[in-house]
Amino acid sequence: MDNIKQFFPRILPVFGLNMNMGFLLGGFVALLPFLREDFGLTRAEVGLFTTSLFGASLFTAIFAGNLIDRIGVQKSLFIGGIMMGISAGLFGFSPFYSLVLFFALFVGLGECILTPAGNKAIMDRAGGKINNTILGLFRSGPGFGALIGASLLPALATQFGWRPVSLVGPIIFVGLSLYIFFRGDFKTDQEEKKGRPSLKGELKIFLGDSHCRFAVLLGFSFAVVLSVVVTYLPLWLHEGPGLSLTLAGIGLGVSRLGGVLGRPFWGYLADLKGNQEKILLWEGGAVALIVLIFSFFGSNLALWMLMLLAFSIGFAGMGFEGVYFGFLGKIVGIERTGTMTGLALTFFRLAVMTLPPLFGFLADKTSSYSISWLLVSVFPVISIIYYFLEVKGKKTLACNNAPG
Repeated sequence: MDNIKQFFPRILPVFGLNMNMGFLLGGFVALLPFLREDFGLTRAEVGLFTTSLFGASLFTAIFAGNLIDRIGVQKSLFIGGIMMGISAGLFGFSPFYSLVLFFALFVGLGECILTPAGNKAIMDRAGGKINNTILGLFRSGPGFGALIGASLLPALATQFGWRPVSLVGPIIFVGLSLYIFFRGDFKTDQEEKKGRPSLKGELKIFLGDSHCRFAVLLGFSFAVVLSVVVTYLPLWLHEGPGLSLTLAGIGLGVSRLGGVLGRPFWGYLADLKGNQEKILLWEGGAVALIVLIFSFFGSNLALWMLMLLAFSIGFAGMGFEGVYFGFLGKIVGIERTGTMTGLALTFFRLAVMTLPPLFGFLADKTSSYSISWLLVSVFPVISIIYYFLEVKGKKTLACNNAPG
């Protein structure tokens, strides 16, 4: 009973903050058609919203992650949540779309703080141990939140307008952030932080370690798969195998469902096997195989097989996050997880911003998606090869720095 009584104040607020991040971002993206009509935007101008979000995080993720390791989880969750809540709340009061884009920069910065801070908070709540199953469930939160937001907010905006409806997520953010700030109690925040190297020194240590380089390369590979699938899977299903637009959209939904279910599954499997590296390698191999099937046989597959593959690419290619972020904590130590996560997120964002346009460019030039899918398969294959050549059998930074 005591454990149940402690569950809400200790775990649920962090889960709620993470889920609300998906609710706010996924819900507001679904409101963009309303903004287009309100502000008279072109399609290109609408697309600048996501560019503003990712642009901010690309250049600040490392600094945000390092900040978390230095000031602690509790303050970081508060700062990130308040920043996202207030900045997103100002969307609805903006008389110009340029102001929306300006505030989106700070929303992206807040997300940069919340993602590594949330991961570290879950590790803290697990008693300083890495529980991949809980991390997998935690990383599924934004997916659930985005699904709810994208389904609910447009319907409400039709009745009440997008401006008042856009305040729902920000209000929740501010409330949860204040609760965590005043009621949170994170053990890692009381750890001794003297003697830490500078940010430049830590990055030099990370980039000089084979496990860290493997983690960055593998994270980049998964981000390539995730961003390409989200951007192009419906278009490919429509133009390649020839599915209707409705079925193509369902295919994307099926892949997202696979991602939501895959995160806790792979996390549980990693806890069961006690080997995160093996699970990540399995996922990378599965992704490469599925993408190669897309490349060589996708246009000739039956509907049920296409939907199965769509689910599978989501299950393996989007379901990596719980195990992956746990792996980051394992290789550098939980006390340095924030900085390492920030480094990984920088390459995440780089992949998201660069590979989808290249994928589309190759498809346009070749009038086919085969070469584009083949390119996507190269990244996880390179990561796997690098692991066996440079990483396997070597100690992690956390092991090297362990006492004794």
